[in-house]
Amino acid sequence: MFFLYNLLNLIMKKLPIYILLLVIITCSKDSSEDTSSVYVAPPTNTTNTPTTTVIQYTITVSAGEGGSVSTTGGTYNDGTSISITAISGEGYGFIGWNGSDSTSSTISVTLTANTTIEALFGQLPQLTLPNTPSKVFTKGVGDTLSIGFSHAGGYKTTSLSAEYGSVSVISEPNEGDTEGNVVIEYTVNTVENVDWTRTIAGTDNIGINFIGVDNLATVSEYQVRTQPEPVYKDYLKPSHDLFATRNRVDLNIIRYINERDNSFEVFCSGDETNYFNSSGNYFDELDGVAYADFNGDGYDDIILHPTYTTYRHGGFSTVKMEYELYLYEDGEYKYTEIDWGGKNPPDAFLARKIIVGDYDNDGDPDIYSVNIGLDIPPYTGEPSLFIINNYNINESFDYKFNDLVWGAHSAASADIDGDGDLDIFSVGPRDESPQRTYVSKFLRNDGNFSLSIWEDIFSSNNHPFWSFKSSYQSELIDVDKDGNIDLVDMGHEWDYMYNWCTDNGDGTCGRGKIYWGDEDAKFNEERKSLIPIVRNFGTSTDIDIIDLDNDGVNEIIITRTGGDIDSFGIESDNMNDNFSYSNGSSYFYGGHYIQINKLNSQREILDVTSDFIENNVNNNALQMCSPEDGWFFHTRVEDYEGDGTLNIFNSLVSYRVQHIWEWNGSKFVKTAY
Repeated sequence: MFFLYNLLNLIMKKLPIYILLLVIITCSKDSSEDTSSVYVAPPTNTTNTPTTTVIQYTITVSAGEGGSVSTTGGTYNDGTSISITAISGEGYGFIGWNGSDSTSSTISVTLTANTTIEALFGQLPQLTLPNTPSKVFTKGVGDTLSIGFSHAGGYKTTSLSAEYGSVSVISEPNEGDTEGNVVIEYTVNTVENVDWTRTIAGTDNIGINFIGVDNLATVSEYQVRTQPEPVYKDYLKPSHDLFATRNRVDLNIIRYINERDNSFEVFCSGDETNYFNSSGNYFDELDGVAYADFNGDGYDDIILHPTYTTYRHGGFSTVKMEYELYLYEDGEYKYTEIDWGGKNPPDAFLARKIIVGDYDNDGDPDIYSVNIGLDIPPYTGEPSLFIINNYNINESFDYKFNDLVWGAHSAASADIDGDGDLDIFSVGPRDESPQRTYVSKFLRNDGNFSLSIWEDIFSSNNHPFWSFKSSYQSELIDVDKDGNIDLVDMGHEWDYMYNWCTDNGDGTCGRGKIYWGDEDAKFNEERKSLIPIVRNFGTSTDIDIIDLDNDGVNEIIITRTGGDIDSFGIESDNMNDNFSYSNGSSYFYGGHYIQINKLNSQREILDVTSDFIENNVNNNALQMCSPEDGWFFHTRVEDYEGDGTLNIFNSLVSYRVQHIWEWNGSKFVKTAY
């Protein structure tokens, strides 16, 4: 009995050692079969509680050449979801994953084992686009572009888009080719994004989406230049109609681009050392301008005459200047040296107006330059001249002086007698009398640039030929649409007060008038209508005839500038009773006024300005360095932007800013100044 008691006591004392050995043996056996981490929680009490184990796994993330990944991995608990994003470097694109079948650049990996992931990248397709600026695409005419490519992943397809045109692939490489050319065809439908101050050409952007077999894509954009369709004109029309053109350019900018004058950049800046004008003067005045298709490509070119000035009145028109030619080419107006066929270039002091017409009936436009001469004392006149267009024969021009008139201020041309050639009315040439009075004349076209005075066209006894001495602006056009050419003639509305001109004594000398032509191409004093006077704006600078409201009746639009009786210190109550208007102040050649008149059934001319236009008056004095107050004498009534809406605007000449009115369906509203 005592023996059994001692044995049991010995076993109880050694029991913890036996249990510890058993645990060690068991753990040693398990570690050889599983490398996962096992965590045994310490007992929180002395009761028998089951142990909890958490398994963890390691994920390793890497990136191939050409990119990176959002994480490089780590160790996480079993079942953890890890988000991984492949990030392409410049010039590379994501291809796929090693370790995942997903094609998305962002994947989510749920860890159930140790994992390795690699992001794969490939070089993007390389495109070789044509040099810029592109060729010019003509509206409605399909033309092609070739786009080169190289791509190790092989060619698959190309998709295209364009906002203002139609574009398609017409030739492409075989699938899998690693280099080659994609040929596309583009047709412009609408010419947009036009900088009207420089060109009639616009731009469009072609979107290019190139895709390789490996689904790598290059998205690119290529800007093409666009231009409207060519227009071929009939130049046997009145010069009034031929001044209309799609050309809206600021001639100062065009001359600046061509390094002919930089007054556009430095005018009124105070810098008198940085001018590169051809004659060394401060800036050029631009009066005589002609728009016509001289080279027969369907796009108007420009001939102009710069007038010398030193910005001080004493230097105005004191140097004779040559004519300049700017040909439209590839969307730009480029200065082109004129070939005068071996003759010395013609020059002039001041070409006050240049009109366009086919004066020799050969189908090409010629120009008639109306030259004043020296426009300061002693007012030396000079002859007008024809510039004869031979460009389509040998790329040259010729010229011929018209000695019948000297010191002319303006002119207009039309086929008055219907014999198939263009006759000319020359406004205000100075005669050779000591008073240097003005004598306007009709000149009949005898062919081959020969003119003769048309002495019997005015059927009044006191007019052996046209002899009004107050004529400054004119147009020849069928105003009343009866098939006969009419004469619109305007001078200074105050001239009769000074006896500067005489007519039939009815007090209308200087007044704006329309002389209605008859079927025999004759005019007379009795068949005329007077244009209403605008007080304080007695000097007309331009005349436009157009049916503004589409009612079948032409409106007469007169552009005016400051000038009135009060400009010369004569009180308004001394004026003839034929003139009824209120008193007011006036600035000679200051500001501008757009007057709109309408014909009634009795051929009376009614002033309807307030019904047709608003904000039409600027009555400030002329300030050379405040160009918004200046007068302008090239007014056009055309669709400025080509959007189907009629506009009234002044051509951009010399230092003057542009004013634009837009027809809103019932009235012209100012939109630019």
